[in-house]
Amino acid sequence: MRTKSLFYLCASVTCLNALTSVGFSLAILMGQPLMEAAAMYAVARSVPLALAALIATARRSHSGIVVLGLLLALIQACDAIVGWVLHDAGKTIGPLVLAVLTLVTVIIFLRRDRLDTLEAR
Repeated sequence: MRTKSLFYLCASVTCLNALTSVGFSLAILMGQPLMEAAAMYAVARSVPLALAALIATARRSHSGIVVLGLLLALIQACDAIVGWVLHDAGKTIGPLVLAVLTLVTVIIFLRRDRLDTLEAR
């Protein structure tokens, strides 16, 4: 697979990851008034990350997508830990799958990008 295709795959997974966080944050904010303050904090963090991922994709920023992909994979891994502590399989498996998928696409993209850089020399 070419670097350009891998970039868009990695960027798509990164944006999917970020937008998933936004969706869940907004759903909590709109659905549970007792959790309103916590949900507002979640939205305040997830929306800028989603915007950054979309901007990095639009600008074709390789380093931006890599950094955001790694950060979002770490966030989802932490969400999976929270789900595990809460003994909620859905809140454990979903974030864990998204974390692994994001990390795998970042690693594959980085390897291909480095190979292309070496071949260009």
